[in-house]
Amino acid sequence: MAPPTFPPVPRSLFYPRRPKTRDNETALRLEALGASRHTTYAQHLWGFTILRTVYTPESDALFPIAMRRLDAWARYSPHQGRFPKYGQAYESKAVTDGEPNEELAKRFYCDVIEDKDRLAGIQSDAEGFAKLRDYFREWLVSVGVQPDLPPNHDDDDDDDDDDTDDPDLDPALEPNESHDDPRFRSVLVVDEECLRSLIEELPDETPPLRTAVDREEWLKYLRMGKKAWLWMLDTGYMTRDESQFSPGFRGWFRLGPTELLWAWYEWKSYLHRQSDPSWKVREKDGVPGVWCYYY
Repeated sequence: MAPPTFPPVPRSLFYPRRPKTRDNETALRLEALGASRHTTYAQHLWGFTILRTVYTPESDALFPIAMRRLDAWARYSPHQGRFPKYGQAYESKAVTDGEPNEELAKRFYCDVIEDKDRLAGIQSDAEGFAKLRDYFREWLVSVGVQPDLPPNHDDDDDDDDDDTDDPDLDPALEPNESHDDPRFRSVLVVDEECLRSLIEELPDETPPLRTAVDREEWLKYLRMGKKAWLWMLDTGYMTRDESQFSPGFRGWFRLGPTELLWAWYEWKSYLHRQSDPSWKVREKDGVPGVWCYYY
């Protein structure tokens, strides 16, 4: 299925900033989405590609349910920062203009790849993830993205309209969108364990878009879906020589459904700077997550 078609993000949704009525983090993410100048596939959308690796009669019934829930929670995530804490004292601090948040939510799109012949039974380990990395990069080529070409997407800031300061850039090449959009760098994987977490830990309904009545309700909403997760593979990192790996990190980690927007924006920020994030994994009390830093 082809990605949905969206026009460019209206500038009025992210500029000028309106800190008293709008969510500035959402404005920054919309601005980043609008800065995808060289993306042609899934243009003006954010998200990733999902590879399904579990194929059983049970998973055939559960997988569509999990994908619907994942979609709902990913679209809920742009609204999470609008309603801080709980009670009447915080109602006045809620972000009242939700138009930018809703715009970001409706621009979420993931390609879901189901290929039983090639993906069934691939294990979630170093060998299996390497196979999935290679499969994903093949799929990118099939939709017109060339992951192995150099970036070639920014001038060298010396106002001479060439890119010759970087010897790896070929001015004859078209700008390479694989270096401009996180969906062409990282891929999500749903295996049996992951599918189980999405079904057992991710509710059908997302929290209401309002300030929580009291602390109990606020904590309930904060905890909803926190133990659901997917695998994320940083395929660019995985193509490096192992001598370049950070200690304890091989290029894959678990990520919660409401963290997809955060991960996309982090990636977008680094790609804009033509640099890479170095992911560090944390996992506490069975709740998966990540953080990253410059290196």
